[in-house]
Amino acid sequence: MTIKSPYALSGVLAAILAFAAPVVAQAQDAGTNAAPPAATADEDTSVLDEVLVTARRREENLQDVPLSVTAYSPEALSQKRIMDRTDLANFTPSLISITGGYPKEFAFFALRGQGPAFGSTPGVVNYFAEVANPITVDGRTGTYFDLASVQVLAGPQGTLFGKNATGGNILFEPARPTNAFTGYIQGEVGNLNDRRAEFAINVPIVDDRVLLRIAGERGVRDGYTKDVGPSFKGKDYDDLDYGAVRASLTIRPTDRIELYTVARYYKSDNHGGGTVIKQFNPTVGVSDGLPALAVFPGLATVVAEQDARGPRKVSYDLNQFSKTEYWQVLNQASIELTDNLTLKNIISYSEYKQRYGYDYDGTPYPIGGQTSPDGQLTQAPTYFTEELQLQGQAFDEALNFTVGAYYDKQDLSQSQGGLFTTFPLSFIFGPIPARIDNFSESSAVFAQGTLDLGKVGLPEGLSLTGGYRYTWDETSNETQIFVLPVTSGTAQFEYGSYNLSLDYAINDDVHVYATMRDAYKAGGVNGPVPAGSSFRTFPPERLEDIELGLKSQFELGDMAVRANLAVYRGEYTDIQRTTTENIGGLPLNVTRSAAEGRIQGVEFTGAISPLDGLTLTGSYSYTDAEYTRIGAGGAGAVLAGAAFPYTPKTKFTLGVSYERQLGEIGRLDLSANLASQSSFSTAQNNTARVKYLPGYETLSLRAALRQVGGKPVDIVLFMANASDELYASGIADFYNQGVGAVTYTYGEPRTYGLQVRYSF
Repeated sequence: MTIKSPYALSGVLAAILAFAAPVVAQAQDAGTNAAPPAATADEDTSVLDEVLVTARRREENLQDVPLSVTAYSPEALSQKRIMDRTDLANFTPSLISITGGYPKEFAFFALRGQGPAFGSTPGVVNYFAEVANPITVDGRTGTYFDLASVQVLAGPQGTLFGKNATGGNILFEPARPTNAFTGYIQGEVGNLNDRRAEFAINVPIVDDRVLLRIAGERGVRDGYTKDVGPSFKGKDYDDLDYGAVRASLTIRPTDRIELYTVARYYKSDNHGGGTVIKQFNPTVGVSDGLPALAVFPGLATVVAEQDARGPRKVSYDLNQFSKTEYWQVLNQASIELTDNLTLKNIISYSEYKQRYGYDYDGTPYPIGGQTSPDGQLTQAPTYFTEELQLQGQAFDEALNFTVGAYYDKQDLSQSQGGLFTTFPLSFIFGPIPARIDNFSESSAVFAQGTLDLGKVGLPEGLSLTGGYRYTWDETSNETQIFVLPVTSGTAQFEYGSYNLSLDYAINDDVHVYATMRDAYKAGGVNGPVPAGSSFRTFPPERLEDIELGLKSQFELGDMAVRANLAVYRGEYTDIQRTTTENIGGLPLNVTRSAAEGRIQGVEFTGAISPLDGLTLTGSYSYTDAEYTRIGAGGAGAVLAGAAFPYTPKTKFTLGVSYERQLGEIGRLDLSANLASQSSFSTAQNNTARVKYLPGYETLSLRAALRQVGGKPVDIVLFMANASDELYASGIADFYNQGVGAVTYTYGEPRTYGLQVRYSF
């Protein structure tokens, strides 16, 4: 069943809920998704229980944090069938995931309109175990196993975390070793020949002193897009073949010293994404005197043929594949110097190796694409981080503070690049080799503190937070295309970021706050541009915003209620966009400071528990973004009238969660979760052929029986995209950029299956 209208799916959900239970709704927010860390399957827990988050680098109750935070417990991730970045974005206010034809596991996040950074630091930074990780690993399929939580922090994060982030941070926190011999093993089977296994084992080697935890996941699944063309007939795309393992070791040589080390390895090997051609520009090659339609007459009907066979059947000329290998080692060392002072050091090193082949045009003709021959890597970054913190309390615990220093360096294990097909040049000379190497280095000092003003004579419940960070960035690149000379360049920047928050706990139930802050994305260098040109470098982007928030949790009769609201407005300056400029008499494509903008919006999350075991929740976000000023020269030509990217106007979620003990049979757990998103743009400028992708809705269903027969066995039936909604999750728009094709990336069809977990 495919529902054409994105709003029709709301009716489907309403019918399901009317059949199963009284009307309920569930949404994902830190206050409604994250379960207490110690919760077990047979405990009577509620999503309105206290939720602990680490949004300010220390453990706090969600309702006390003056930030917009969305948090997911392992149970919430399972309920919503969150398996990759698109799933996580679908259920999170103001967050979207962008895919654009390249293998979808390389998708990136955009939050509150802050997306990719054109070669500099991304607008949304992922963290794993408190380590910044701009490499695209965390969040893809195969990285959600044995997690303690996933937390999404919205808005500028510029004073307390390792990297500046204008959009926000996403914190992936693995389950830590505990002082108990426990673990689990889980198997899954489903349609599309889905087969997965997951495990974790926790071993206290020395009681409360040496604790070990090992976990892993292995998964394979057939693809849902098939090649029917002459070159690779029968090959499937959008398949899965991955494995990951993680080992965590906690050592406490004394009561005041803790050494926490994590080593992890991830590998995937699949056939790439199934991109679908939607439009083709018939003028490709005309200006070069070699029209593509004259060389390949079949291009005239290629779009019509694709439309006729539907989006799950394609035909490519390039052998697509996607291979990733990643490993990381990190260590957190904490020393309690006194009862109120802790020294903490966080250090990490990682290596990422990726190769892929991608048919840009999605046709059986060699118009555009790229591949990595054996021995050459598409991407090969190494990443080193070092962070030193001093955390403490002062003035009879009235002040909580953190001061520290941060350093990171991104290098390469080898040059990265590939062979590129671009008609008509590659038709004459064959695939074009290119080397594209990027390097960066960043260091910073920071300090942030929260003062409980009620302890210094002002109204009780009032607190003030202030923070400042100063950053030094250096970025460089080297590029060589075909036999042309190597172009390179280096740029350096420094800047300060601030955070100022005032929050007031009016009573135990109501908490309000006001925050002013800013953050930056690093600038960069245009290697081909001659030194001395004003376009040689481009400055950092800056987002400065004001956020007002309300967090409340109270009893309404016999019902527990939670309602959180955030309203924000941000001024976005030095926006980096790619334009064509006349430099030394030659037209060159450069990244430059091209515009200013304004982004404002509202985020609401709520929950209510009207009956024991029954939870109703919901969320809504509204984003309004526009360019307020466009620069001169090429900026005006490509941005005038352009859509503001990565900002769906509205998003909402609905769902149901119901739990009931069935005597000795076990504990029944039913849930349904709906996610809806309005149309959105990924276009960077007005040269795009397609400005907006349609909105869509997806529905996830789950039925679980916990502690079957009083044994530590759980049986789960799941279904994702239950209505089999056909929706575009990304676009590659090359219509006016040589390749001439517009291709869509579609979300997964309906998937369903069975999970069995044994815990010990």
